[in-house]
Amino acid sequence: HRVIWSDEAVFKLNGHINRHNSVYWATQNRNVTIEHTMQTEGLIVWAGIWSEGVIGPYFFDDTVTGQSYIKMLNDYFYPLFHDLPDSESFFFMHDGAPAHYTSNVRDWLDENFPGRWIGRRGALDWPARSPDLTPADYFLWVYLKDIVYQNKRRTLSSLKQSIISAFSTIDSDLCKKVCDSVPERLQKCIDVNGHQFEHLN
Repeated sequence: HRVIWSDEAVFKLNGHINRHNSVYWATQNRNVTIEHTMQTEGLIVWAGIWSEGVIGPYFFDDTVTGQSYIKMLNDYFYPLFHDLPDSESFFFMHDGAPAHYTSNVRDWLDENFPGRWIGRRGALDWPARSPDLTPADYFLWVYLKDIVYQNKRRTLSSLKQSIISAFSTIDSDLCKKVCDSVPERLQKCIDVNGHQFEHLN
């Protein structure tokens, strides 16, 4: 499981959980009351998950662009990643979001993960719109939002602290369980000819 599965998500004040394409691995409260609100303030969060842990959260100041994404990769992700044992054997995966697809980002990945990055036009291509295959989509964000949204947050600073606290609850055993499900999910995708599939138990 030498893959860093990475993604971004938006956490909103008075947010709620979208469980579409998510698998739940813990026993937190699932009874979330959804309030209709015009509140749109939130935080854009990046994280990576692999079989032994998570890297994150990283908070973007604004909309993710190719430039801000490279800044995150250079200044935040890579120093932490480089400290992992045998980091040169890892693959890096991200989706085909526009910010991930700029030529500068692809050049950075070619230089730092030569032949070892997964994504749009990467060394290994990745299917678009496949949230049922990536641990960040089918597990990480719903797990974190389930914790964060248990209590309403009135300010972005308190929301940020709640997100940081939620990340601290993720341990290596949970990450292993989540990432161990990837091969089974890939096979299930093959079995249904590349279509999305029902959640695995």
